[in-house]
Amino acid sequence: MSDTNKEKGIVLVVDNNPENLRLLENILTVNGYKVRPAISGALALMTIQSTLPDLILLDVRMPEIDGYTVCKKIKENDITKDIPVIFISALGEPIDKIKAFEAGGMDYITKPFESQEVLARVKTQIKIRKMQQKLATQNKQLQSEIADRKEIERQLQITQQNLEIRVKKRTQDLEKANENLQAEIQQRKDAQKDKEQLQHQLQQAQKLEAIGTLAGGIAHDFNNILTIIHTCSQLVMSELDSNQNAYLNIEKILKASERASELVNQILTFSRHHQTAHFSPISIIPILKEAIKLLKTTLPPGITLRNDIKINSEMILGDGIQIYQVIMNLCTNAFHAMEKDETGEMIISLDTQMITEDDLIRFMPLRPGNHIQLSVKDTGEGIAPPLIERIFDPYFTTKGKGRGTGLGLAVTRGIVEKHNGTILVNSQINQGTQFDVYFPIIHRGHETHEESQAPILKGSEHILLVDDEIDLLHTVQLLLEHIGYQVTAYNNATDALAEFGKRPEQFDLVIADLAMPKMNGKQLS
Repeated sequence: MSDTNKEKGIVLVVDNNPENLRLLENILTVNGYKVRPAISGALALMTIQSTLPDLILLDVRMPEIDGYTVCKKIKENDITKDIPVIFISALGEPIDKIKAFEAGGMDYITKPFESQEVLARVKTQIKIRKMQQKLATQNKQLQSEIADRKEIERQLQITQQNLEIRVKKRTQDLEKANENLQAEIQQRKDAQKDKEQLQHQLQQAQKLEAIGTLAGGIAHDFNNILTIIHTCSQLVMSELDSNQNAYLNIEKILKASERASELVNQILTFSRHHQTAHFSPISIIPILKEAIKLLKTTLPPGITLRNDIKINSEMILGDGIQIYQVIMNLCTNAFHAMEKDETGEMIISLDTQMITEDDLIRFMPLRPGNHIQLSVKDTGEGIAPPLIERIFDPYFTTKGKGRGTGLGLAVTRGIVEKHNGTILVNSQINQGTQFDVYFPIIHRGHETHEESQAPILKGSEHILLVDDEIDLLHTVQLLLEHIGYQVTAYNNATDALAEFGKRPEQFDLVIADLAMPKMNGKQLS
C-alpha cells in the first residue's frame, strides 16, 4: 500500500473534530492516499515543516487559529505557497466561501459531504498540482538545454580557432556536437508539443466556461418570458370551462411552456460550474423513448435505429436530465463511428443483469444485486485496442480538429459513477463498438407517489411587488389580484422603498426580484 500512497500523493487533513479527522483519513487511505492528520492549525503548520504534503484539506472553524489564518500563513511561505488548499466546512454561505478563496484556497467542500465528492476534488487538485510541477520541471530542463547549447557553440568556436593544427580532431568534435544538437532539438520539440497540448486543454476549458456563461444569461431571459406565458395561460384557463376548445388549446400552450422550461433548466444546469443532480426514483424507459424520438429526426436515412426494451417497471435512483445526457452522448459517439459512409445500424437496448459476488472484479465498483443494463451498439469502424484505455480521458478524441471537445465520454463516465453505476466497452476494428452501462435497481419501497394537487390558497392581504421586468411585473400582479390579494407594484426598488418608508404598516408582504439595476432585491430587503 505504501508504494500506491506515494504515487497518489500525501494529504494533510486538518480538523479539530476527531470524528471528522478519522472519517476523512479512512476515505483517503482506502483510496490510496497517504494521510497526515492534524487536530489543530498550529499542529498543521508544524507538520508542514517536516513533510511537505501534495494537498491540504483544511477545516475553517478551529480554536486558537482558524482555517483562514492557517491558509494565509501557508501562502506567505515560499516553500509551501504552491501547495493547494481545499477548505472543508459546515459554513455554506457565499461570504464564507469568498473568505476561503481570498485566503488562498483552491476549492471549498461543504459539510456534510459525500466521500465521492471529496475524492473527486482531491484527485483534481493533486492532478493540477502535478501538471504545474511538470511544467516547472520542463521549463528548468529547457533552460539547462539552452545553456548546454551555448557551451557547445563555445566549443565549436575553440575548435575553429585550432582548425589548421587539429583538423582531424575538429572533424570528430563536430560530428559529436552535431549528434548532441540533434538530440537537443528533438527534446525541445517534444517539450514544445507537451506545452501546446496543455495550452489546448486550457483553451478548451475556457471555451466551455464562456459558453456556459452565455447560455446562463440567455436561459435567464427565456425564463422570464416563459413565466409570463405560463402564468397568463393559467389565468385564462381559470376563467374557462374545461370542456371548451379554447381551454384545451390553452392547456396545450401551458404544457408546451412547461417543456420549454425544462429545456431552459437544462441550459442553466450546463451553465453552472458544479452541476447539482436531483436524484429520485425514475424509470429509464420514457427517457430513452424521448431520446429515440430525437435521434430518428437527426440520423441520416442510411443509418438504421433499432431499440430492444426488455424491462417493465424497474426503476433506479437518478437524475433524469443526466441519464438523458448519457444516452445522447453514447448515441452521438455511435453515429460518429458510422458517419463516414452514412450507413450502418445502431441498436439501443434495456435489460436486467444480476451481478453476483463472482462478477465483482469485472463490474467494479458495483455491488451484488440486480441492475439495469443500458447498451448502445453500432456497426461502425471500431476502436483500436491501444485507444480503448484512453477514450474516457478528458480532452482525448479520435475525431478531427474542431469536431469534438474530448469531454463526451469523460462526462458520461462521471455521471454513471455518480449514479453508483459502471460503464464497459467492447470494440473490434471494422465490426463495431458496444457500450454497456449498469445502474443499480432500487426496491419498490423507494418509489414516490404523486400527491393530489392542493387547492389554490387565496387571501386579501396587501403585497408590495417589485420587478424591473414590466411585463413580468404586470403578469404576477394579475395572478395575485386574481386570487384576492391587494397588490402595489413598482418596476424599480428605489420607488418601492420610498413608498414602503411612507406607510410600512399597510404592507403585509414584500415580493422582490433578486437581480435589478441600481438596487437589487437583497439590498432592498
